[in-house]
Amino acid sequence: MIALCFFVLELLFFATDSIGVPAHTYVSGDVGGTPYLSIWFMVSFLVPAALVMPLVGGLKARYGVKTLAVLAPGLFGLACVFSSMATDPQWFMAMRIMQGLGGGFIPAIAGGYLGGELGKDYNPMGKGLVALAGISGSAIGIPISALLTWDLSWRFMYVAIGLIALVAVFIISSLMPRTPGDPTFEIDWLGYGFMSGGFGLLALSLVVGNQREWFADPIYVLMLWTSIVLLGLFAWRIFTKPKLIDTRIFKDINYCIGLVNLSSVVFFLFMVFALVPRFLMVATNNTIENYAFTFLPFVAAAITTGVLITPRISPYLIAENPRHKKWLCSSGILAFAFTALWIANTNSQQNNHNIGLQLICVGACFAVITGMEIQMALTTMAAELMVSASSVLFFCTNISKAISGGVSNAILTVTTQGSWTRFREHIHPSNPAMEPFLQPFQGHSAGITGSSWSQGSLELINKEIARQAEVVAFINIATTAGLVLLLLCALPLLHRSPTKTKGQGKSENGIQLTSPKR
Repeated sequence: MIALCFFVLELLFFATDSIGVPAHTYVSGDVGGTPYLSIWFMVSFLVPAALVMPLVGGLKARYGVKTLAVLAPGLFGLACVFSSMATDPQWFMAMRIMQGLGGGFIPAIAGGYLGGELGKDYNPMGKGLVALAGISGSAIGIPISALLTWDLSWRFMYVAIGLIALVAVFIISSLMPRTPGDPTFEIDWLGYGFMSGGFGLLALSLVVGNQREWFADPIYVLMLWTSIVLLGLFAWRIFTKPKLIDTRIFKDINYCIGLVNLSSVVFFLFMVFALVPRFLMVATNNTIENYAFTFLPFVAAAITTGVLITPRISPYLIAENPRHKKWLCSSGILAFAFTALWIANTNSQQNNHNIGLQLICVGACFAVITGMEIQMALTTMAAELMVSASSVLFFCTNISKAISGGVSNAILTVTTQGSWTRFREHIHPSNPAMEPFLQPFQGHSAGITGSSWSQGSLELINKEIARQAEVVAFINIATTAGLVLLLLCALPLLHRSPTKTKGQGKSENGIQLTSPKR
């Protein structure tokens, strides 16, 4: 029952993490904000959630895992409930920050319990469930949030998430045995300040720079250089006093490879993944409800594939041994690269059925890549290090997602600005392509009129330019991600298979488990 509760909590965290910009646009309008605040509603959750993760290992050692397993998800659940009561953007954003601070503990604590506390026979299944919860939550968050927002209310959605989380916390509090901590355990708060300040300012600077013309704005320049200085100080602190993170996790070569692979691939994967809802609404004129239904095949493909690669859950387990996992993951990255290039071959007349087929491929590849890399990264990790390993792994992936969102929005802004300039060069009365925009208003009131134009025709033209600029931006981002992923598809092959050395115990990660006899 405890394992099920941790699985549900992790699923809720990733589902909340993947609530997209369109759903938050409705929230912004309801609480008196503008559509441009929706990106801040996402960042205010994602960045705090990522920044608290490196602390989890130290806090677990100091206060015990049960304390964290009750307080942190409890804060997450209460913040979700209180966010549903928001009447202004500031209150909602504050609750999103609290959701991130509480929810950021969940993947690490759930990973530690599922991957290290189920017993030797079931730990492989538990590590697979860690990946499956992340896959399922990320997949269902987009369509479910859209449907609930459209058909019921975003307030109902957040109340439901909060109450389910609080029920899971109550069960964990009742059934989980108390785990005392070590009050004398030292946490490097100075190093944590350097780390959180550096990565936090870097992620936020991408949003600020995108909204304030980058280096033309002194606030962005100050944030960027401050983040660089703080990250440099954090690197110095790690090498001189490595107490923030349990460095024993980096002795596992498979974990280190998985950390680099997952962070790199997730960066480009989410560049495409996060823009599809916006493309469906702006370029192809879908409502939030329509794009939710278009995403349902993606959800089915992702969850089905995730189940098929989870040990002891799948009746027909795919890629059971490490060699097969490596090749399957590499094939998944290659397939996603080709799918991204397929998606890049698009236009504003794209129909939802074709997009649905593309999303099925994206869902299957997303599940294979994420599931295989998490399993390979954690499969040789010692049980007592699972909390620290999970916290650092999910910190890297969440920071990659935050930075990826900033980079993709920057590409979107630069591309659309250039596209507006290019498309407007062809707008003049003698261009026959303008006839469809002028004809509907002949003989009818068209608002403010001039010698060649009317208010109505200009509104139609500007709307069409916006659609085409969105298409060009989406093509550029999908093409960039696809080409880079073609180069990254060999990374999973660097993972090492478990070995057994004569005279020693089984060394799954290449580390000596028992001392040799003298």
